[in-house]
Amino acid sequence: MTYEFPDEVEFFEKGFGYSCEYDHDEGLFSFIKTYENNKKLIFTHSPFMNNSVSVKLFYGTELVFHIYKEEITRIAFQAWGGELVLRVYLANDDNNFLVYFEPKPRLRYVEPNI
Repeated sequence: MTYEFPDEVEFFEKGFGYSCEYDHDEGLFSFIKTYENNKKLIFTHSPFMNNSVSVKLFYGTELVFHIYKEEITRIAFQAWGGELVLRVYLANDDNNFLVYFEPKPRLRYVEPNI
């Protein structure tokens, strides 16, 4: 399965840094973006763990959401209506999801009807 993802430099250019979950030796690429009021967005992807993506948003120490998906085919930085997003393309799902990171963090994802 193809797996395309942005270079680490692109994450840094968008204001992300390495998160404590980053482990290059294990193929776990994890980035954090911090915001006012102690908000943190952590975006982690791995081509070796079933092409997976994990997204977490914290307000202080409280976990607001955590989504984990496998069988990712592509991750891309995009702009939607003046906002910056990471778009995650799923192999078996037409409902890709959007991780908004600028100007404020949030997630848009809808589970498909079965």
